[in-house]
Amino acid sequence: MTTTLRCVVAVFAAIAVASCSAPNQEAAFCDASAELQKIDALSENISPSDDAATRGALTQTAAQASRVAREAPSEIRGDAEVVAAFLSALTNALNNTKFEDPLERSAAIGAAQQEFEDQLPESVAKLAAFVARTCNPAP
Repeated sequence: MTTTLRCVVAVFAAIAVASCSAPNQEAAFCDASAELQKIDALSENISPSDDAATRGALTQTAAQASRVAREAPSEIRGDAEVVAAFLSALTNALNNTKFEDPLERSAAIGAAQQEFEDQLPESVAKLAAFVARTCNPAP
């Protein structure tokens, strides 16, 4: 994966940590978050020069982020949807550009980042705090 994509995936994976012990909807949310962490761990070894693998990994990560958003309790769903939408926009940027045209790809990735620059940091922080509170077993 490219450095930019690794950073984005790492940010989202950082919010999806540990196992979960909450009931019902929270349990489904925590399970989806834990699965996202596993998916992200698999993508860490992808070479930035392997375009097909990079696209595949980001597509899989974005799909799992969408699942996290669908499973999110209502109090955090909006923030989870922002993060999932961002990963979806990055996936589209990669899928709609050619590896052989790095300027076009860079512009598309930059446009996706710019679209979410106002919302993403706050949504990631809120989502991370919610996952930490809800999905991590109490000491």
